[in-house]
Amino acid sequence: MNISLEIDKIKNDLEELHDEKLIETVKSLLDFARKRIFESSLTPMRLEEYVERALKSEADIKYGRLTDADDL
Repeated sequence: MNISLEIDKIKNDLEELHDEKLIETVKSLLDFARKRIFESSLTPMRLEEYVERALKSEADIKYGRLTDADDL
């Protein structure tokens, strides 16, 4: 399957049909696919990583390595 040709065919079909409801359905499907791809890339944080980050944050606070929220 040639993906580029398929994409062009879908674009042409959408332009030809000019159906607002169909466009909204396709947009919804694309949003769902993007969300699924993003969520599949997430991995839970290991306990060791969590503790390491917490200790580093505590050290940053102790030594004044902070950024004021207004400076962001």
